[in-house]
Amino acid sequence: MRIVGLLGFAACLALSFPVQQTPLAVSPRALNRIFFGDNLTDSNAPATTTISDDDRDLLAMFAAYSGAAYTVSSEWNCSYACEYPGTEGTVVEYFWNVGTPESAGYIARNPKQKLIVVSFRGTENLPQWIENLDFSLVQWPEGVNSSHVHNGFVRSYLKVQDIVLTKVEELAFKYPDYWISLVGHSLGGAKAALCLLDLSIKLPELLPRLLLCTQGQPRVGNRGFASAIDALDIPKYREVYEFDIVPRIPLVVMGYHHYNHEVWDHVNTASICLEPTVLDGCAALGNFAYPLNIGDHTKYRGLRYW
Repeated sequence: MRIVGLLGFAACLALSFPVQQTPLAVSPRALNRIFFGDNLTDSNAPATTTISDDDRDLLAMFAAYSGAAYTVSSEWNCSYACEYPGTEGTVVEYFWNVGTPESAGYIARNPKQKLIVVSFRGTENLPQWIENLDFSLVQWPEGVNSSHVHNGFVRSYLKVQDIVLTKVEELAFKYPDYWISLVGHSLGGAKAALCLLDLSIKLPELLPRLLLCTQGQPRVGNRGFASAIDALDIPKYREVYEFDIVPRIPLVVMGYHHYNHEVWDHVNTASICLEPTVLDGCAALGNFAYPLNIGDHTKYRGLRYW
């Protein structure tokens, strides 16, 4: 199995949509091929592969977009994420903060990278933590009968479902050569994953343009949900920093499972789990052998709350 580095921004300039010739600064559709080679099911493939610092820089840019959801409102004017390399020139197209507990986030556009960003804010107050603790599994989405998801997470997502899908559809039509990245940290990552599956069903024509990249995301649903996400042939990465405890909950014994692929940032090296059989991700191997650390939940490269 051929494994090469993740595309740098300069190399990405030569990549484009199959039917369009507009150069792209970021090509998420190519990430799976670049990370893993042409055959993702090669039985001789290693369980993990280490990625380069340049590759990590690109993932950190998406983490910055996740972190911006904690501070950005109607303008791209925050002090850290809004100045992070690769995010310069971003324009906020829509911001929401609705419901009780509130569900917040933004949709932005990066003209230089030709990227639409849908970022969901993570947990930041007690009512949201209480909602997070509703571990009951409910069937969702309609039509995927085997999929059951965390009741609290899906309730939070459904507060903004209609407006997010409407705005994404509008922007995707207005900017047909832009990729669409779904990002989020913690609870925000869970909602980004739910949004991905929702978009794949309601707006399937957008699927070839989608990318999912989350940080510190908890398990969202059962094996049926994870399998539905895995079946989507797009780049999707769950980043786990060291021994962050949040990605290890809710527990597998409660019926929860992660989707692939996990990027484990461990001892200053990022590794990607290539096999779904690696105990729900590389970091999960440390469930008992290593300490789990809530402090690691805030240390993702590129991510900051302020």
